[in-house]
Amino acid sequence: MAESPVPPSTGRTSATARSWFATLTLFLSLWFLLLAGQESCYERALRIGATVIEKGHTPGSSGTGGTRTSSAYWVRYRFTTPEGAVKEHIDSEVLPEAWRELEAGGPVEIEYMPSLADSRVAGQRASPGIYLSIAIVLLVAGIALRRRAS
Repeated sequence: MAESPVPPSTGRTSATARSWFATLTLFLSLWFLLLAGQESCYERALRIGATVIEKGHTPGSSGTGGTRTSSAYWVRYRFTTPEGAVKEHIDSEVLPEAWRELEAGGPVEIEYMPSLADSRVAGQRASPGIYLSIAIVLLVAGIALRRRAS
């Protein structure tokens, strides 16, 4: 009797792998949809002026097994809301190029969302369309893999 070139369990294993990958892809598409929604909200945020109180940089480090953590650039700023309240906030995800231009005591434009009482340095994120495009591609890929796996 001739041996089969493919072990009998391979078909089942690849279907299971496709199923898990499809689930992961669908989960990631939902995550990108949430990011698109968040960015859409920030597009409607109020742009107001703030004053930089301080800025900092946390350098990346090497971990065991060759893993690296990325550098973090942050800025703490003070601003006055349209209602007249003075607030301080720390944005811990400032792009390095924008961070280099900021000086303590200097101005910075921020995006403020009164409904969430949240703010961030203006112009720091991708547009919602980019996240939405990624989500659609992942969603279509996940559905196709799911159908193929079943």
